[in-house]
Amino acid sequence: MLLEQLLSNAVFAKANVIAGHSGLTRTIQTVNIMDAPDIIHFLRPGELLLTNGYFMKETPSMLLELMCKMNHLNCSGLAVKTKRFALDIPQEVIDEANRIHFPIIEISSVEYSLGEVLQRSTSLILDNKNDELQYSLTIHKQFSEMIMKGNGIPQMIGALTQLLSSPILLLGSKLQVTEHSHHFKQPSLQPLMAAANKLLSDIPALPAAVQLCLLDPVLRKHRYMAIYPVFTYRHEGYLIAFQPHQAASAQYSLTLEQAANVIGMEMTKLHAVKERSRRYKNEFFSDLIDGFISSEQEALHRGKKYGLKQKETWLLLAARKDENSGSPTSMAKNAAPLTDERLISERDVQYDLIKRQFSQLGDAPVMFTKNDLFGMLLCIRESEWEESVFLKQLAAMQEQLDLQSQLGISLGIGNPVTNVLDIGTSYNEAVKALHIGYQMKKTRFIQSYQPKDISYLFRMIPYDELKQFYDETFQCLSAMEENEQKELMRTLHVYYDTQCQLVETAKQLFVHRNTVIYRLDKCEKLMGIKLKDPIESLRFRLAFAVLPLLHSGKSDSVIRSLGDWGR
Repeated sequence: MLLEQLLSNAVFAKANVIAGHSGLTRTIQTVNIMDAPDIIHFLRPGELLLTNGYFMKETPSMLLELMCKMNHLNCSGLAVKTKRFALDIPQEVIDEANRIHFPIIEISSVEYSLGEVLQRSTSLILDNKNDELQYSLTIHKQFSEMIMKGNGIPQMIGALTQLLSSPILLLGSKLQVTEHSHHFKQPSLQPLMAAANKLLSDIPALPAAVQLCLLDPVLRKHRYMAIYPVFTYRHEGYLIAFQPHQAASAQYSLTLEQAANVIGMEMTKLHAVKERSRRYKNEFFSDLIDGFISSEQEALHRGKKYGLKQKETWLLLAARKDENSGSPTSMAKNAAPLTDERLISERDVQYDLIKRQFSQLGDAPVMFTKNDLFGMLLCIRESEWEESVFLKQLAAMQEQLDLQSQLGISLGIGNPVTNVLDIGTSYNEAVKALHIGYQMKKTRFIQSYQPKDISYLFRMIPYDELKQFYDETFQCLSAMEENEQKELMRTLHVYYDTQCQLVETAKQLFVHRNTVIYRLDKCEKLMGIKLKDPIESLRFRLAFAVLPLLHSGKSDSVIRSLGDWGR
């Protein structure tokens, strides 16, 4: 209860607050009597101290020290019988009490002894506690019955708004607005919602209920926010009530507290239902991918609820949260092990964020999880399908996910399939594409699956080895002027691309046949080789094939200078 509520009782009818009037809104939990100079070591937060001032009558300055320590401890106040031992309270104590809003109460005129005041005050506090408990049970039962009757969180927010007559806001774990009272339909309150969101985003997560103050951007008045965290097995967000004044009744706080508890229980139930549904979906796609479903009819029957139909074209994506090392294998070895609860919580948050972001695609993908990857099944219309446009959409959503939620993911894309039994093939291709991207030390990438060719073998070779091979192959040209060097390199490239045909080489380079012959002769003299020699031909072809991989790897000034001709 509040200190002012206790003082309004008949026990304190003749008490007089002589300082710290603005602190009467302090909460009082217990009452104590001072019987020793070191009483401060036995006091607790929310405690009202009764004293007759005996130990301070000779040194009134002790009162100032005691009061400051009690205020630091967050005690409720100090009630003194000054006339019992003619204790004179110094003016500096009065001034300091007013400054720090610490109540000092003169109880010399109270008809009861300190022991009787202690007894009666404790009884009043216990009675108030009992009333609060009964009220909490009533409110909890009221909200619980709403949930049992099938009403959801939106209906609870509506009922809470009526009870408190205050604007109510429910924020999710990422401070996104999940529900709000009808007040926020007014345009004038939209800036208040944004201001509350910014305030919470600038402070650490709150483990317990607090009251904060912010300036209403529209009315230019202070608003007080009663903020109650909502928990399940993890932190789910905040329930916020906006008050015009700082002081609120105990019932106001108890109503918010019980509402937050019941909302947490409802979210726990929703999580359980969602988890069960998600588990069935994961099991179905796992069976389909691993080949445990052999009949197309069975796949269509079980996958009907996920939108699987005949004569459709499907595309599979595999997504994974990027780690610091850029490689899932190395990261798994170096990272500290997570508890099962924390791991599940983090993956649930990642799942929801990715699903919400990628639902912006024309046909929202069906999302599932397999091992440490997120799979996405997308139905595409071949007549409208443009891969370049699709890749741009993915890149934009990938960037937004990183900017808004600080979640960097990489994507592997399989080839489209038209038979539901081939969905597993497309998914495995997406996983292989993802694996290739990580092997190339990339992060936040989009990698389409390509059949294994010679570039796949090159990716198995360390970058430095490839770079050394490339440099040694064209070392003889490195001393030439840049323009002449590019000219000879481009001629060699086209010459080998056209299977060493002089006429076709000249046609593609838009030069005379004799110019090509001159350039090739010059290359042979500089390098001391025969360009048609099978071994040398293979060497140059391999060097040209390595160049794109060098472009996608580490930045290098030599590659940049030589790269223009190969584009």
